[in-house]
Amino acid sequence: MIQIYSRFAIYCTIFTGLFFTSCKDEVHPIPNVPVNLTINLDLPSYQALNGPGGYAFANGGSRGLFIYRNFDEFIALDRHSTFNHEDPCSTVILDPDNELQLIDTCSGATYSVSSGVVIAGPAKWGLKRYNTSWDGQYSVYVFN
Repeated sequence: MIQIYSRFAIYCTIFTGLFFTSCKDEVHPIPNVPVNLTINLDLPSYQALNGPGGYAFANGGSRGLFIYRNFDEFIALDRHSTFNHEDPCSTVILDPDNELQLIDTCSGATYSVSSGVVIAGPAKWGLKRYNTSWDGQYSVYVFN
């Protein structure tokens, strides 16, 4: 019976030690910037967002916003690349060879248009995503 309790105590000590040492409080490298933007889908610069698969660029966030329509959901991503984020060059653009990816032309990191996760390259963080709300007709609200 003593062996059972001593094994239990050893296992608890090991797992507790692993639990507390494995957690790292890493902070997302892109700064928190207040975003409060209403997009009117009737404006010519946002006409592409009227259909699924459409995208547009907008001012806001850290280095601009990329807005993508995925059926009835709008995805708003910050264009500030997460790799070497201090470099002024670290801004993503739409990949000319694959419109489902955003690419950082400085580092070559690629991100998914529909979620902002890293697809390839040296980046380990995905793009910062902002909340969106659509009224079902003409306005998309982007906020954090």
